[in-house]
Amino acid sequence: MPCRDRLAVWTFEEAGEEIPNGDPSVTDVERAAAGRETLAERFAAVLPGNRRRAAERYTAGGLPDGEDVARVWQPRDPAELRARLTEPPLAIWSSGDVLHVLWQGHADEVQLHGGVQPRLWPVAGTDDLWEVSLRIRRLDQAVISIVVASRRAGDDWPRQIPDIRVWRGPHALAAAAPRELHGSVSTHALLSTALRAERKLTVYQPPDESRPIGGCVLADGESVRGFAPTLESAIEAGAVPPVLLAGLHNAPGALTSVSDLRAQEYLPGHNRRRFDAHLLFVTSEVLPWADERFGPVSGPWVAAGFSNGAAWAIAAAQRRPDLIGAVAAFSAGVVPRRISGAARSACVRHYLAAGTLEPGFRRSTRQWAERLGRAGLPCRHEEWTGGHDQLWWEQQLPVALGWLLQA
Repeated sequence: MPCRDRLAVWTFEEAGEEIPNGDPSVTDVERAAAGRETLAERFAAVLPGNRRRAAERYTAGGLPDGEDVARVWQPRDPAELRARLTEPPLAIWSSGDVLHVLWQGHADEVQLHGGVQPRLWPVAGTDDLWEVSLRIRRLDQAVISIVVASRRAGDDWPRQIPDIRVWRGPHALAAAAPRELHGSVSTHALLSTALRAERKLTVYQPPDESRPIGGCVLADGESVRGFAPTLESAIEAGAVPPVLLAGLHNAPGALTSVSDLRAQEYLPGHNRRRFDAHLLFVTSEVLPWADERFGPVSGPWVAAGFSNGAAWAIAAAQRRPDLIGAVAAFSAGVVPRRISGAARSACVRHYLAAGTLEPGFRRSTRQWAERLGRAGLPCRHEEWTGGHDQLWWEQQLPVALGWLLQA
């Protein structure tokens, strides 16, 4: 088998747009030094065609059946755009069903993260303006985190994050009011035999410990502090039974341009040894520790997560339904091809949800819901008008736990 050319740049098409790609462990500086085409050069080469097709979509109006978001474009007057920057470096506005994002800064690459994740295009005739326009179905109902990330040539990720805003359509759910937490959030460190390393956990414990309490183990446990206020509000309103939220931190330095340890621990097909060790850590160390320190937890545990963490929650219940009896999975990008016999026998319950603006995650999540439905297993599947977004995951977890724990 020939060796893979690590310096090569290639292009794939997505939603009518040509997108350059290459080995993330190789920088453009290294490609240029070797006399090879860079990602920046390929991006510049395909940009005129991408703009032309996006302009045609802008003029055509509407969205094709089955699509909820598409990039559109039209020529812009730089002076008019600069007037939009009343709170630099970021401006967000809508015109009809089109959401516009403008960012000001010097960079070689600018991309959105959060609810929608396209790359921004440079504004012609300027050296500091970047833009993206997206036609979005039901934009008036959407809630979208806008996170701008930028980098200069030769820089590695993590990217500089200069600004974060939230777009809410006029008919979207209102933002939750800030509230004082009555329960407790604490961070702990376990010396793991399975992982052969120390790993941190963040735990939310609701108030009134005298009542029976359920248990939910959450992937990407650094996010527990963000989930706790919304979850506690639901508990106090009676929509969710009291539940302990035990968050699994990722390995230190989990994500680099060379290695993604998070994916290795969360996706069963990525690195079987590391996935199995992480699952053993959860089932033989974390759950008994939580039962002893905060419990005992009432009933089987719920496994929860978002993105790759959602894939982990599903996979964990497939393998250990004796301990994990329910799943809350949001924006799952990778799902099993079949249901395990153990999970089928245990009748593992699933709450699955994804956003209309994250096509791949939406499709995978729906496929798993349909697979469970055909097998006759209990499953609730929901969608929101938004994307791959922490805001929506925080809203969905209490709903999921309310359905899973009260059934």
